[in-house]
Amino acid sequence: MVPSSFHHLTSWPAMAPYRSKVQQFLVQSVVPIACSIVVGFVFFGGEVINRHTGAFQFLWSAVVASVFYYLLVLARPRDAYLGFIILLCLTFLTTGSRHLSYILRDIFFIGAIGLSIFLYFKYYRNQASHTFGYPAFMLAGIYAVLYIIAVECHMVILQTFAMEHSGGNATSLATAGAFYGVLIGFAVGAGIALNEKLIERN
Repeated sequence: MVPSSFHHLTSWPAMAPYRSKVQQFLVQSVVPIACSIVVGFVFFGGEVINRHTGAFQFLWSAVVASVFYYLLVLARPRDAYLGFIILLCLTFLTTGSRHLSYILRDIFFIGAIGLSIFLYFKYYRNQASHTFGYPAFMLAGIYAVLYIIAVECHMVILQTFAMEHSGGNATSLATAGAFYGVLIGFAVGAGIALNEKLIERN
């Protein structure tokens, strides 16, 4: 005979809060990803889904950012940080990075994304309720700065250890980093803002 307490623990009312949080996480994570993909298609078309192009950042960077953000919002901090480490490992599989220079590239850029999301969540999230566009513009700025830093750090390491040529000068690479950073940060921020607005209406 199964104890009645077991039926209570596995019943819908007992599991409802957990299931509700998982559903909330899945639904809300999709919105910033979708926003980033749309922006990517506007500027780069089908290259967004080609992992061998720079435009693939609009897909995968948004996945990393959105999942990490909503882990911070809905899960325990240690679970969110573990989730980010898993996302970094998945990045190596997704991009197919095997050469050390590409692995370093992924570490710097995923690190920049994670730090951008963490800084926004920690210091700016509570101010987002004042203006609908606040998350988009704030994340666009944070992304741009940290993308530039990531690009420059990556380039310095490549040149210092003569791994390979970086493919451009400091100015052109920084400009490209800022361009991607602003667009992706804005798109992810817009998705977060849209989620917040939908939550308020419900």
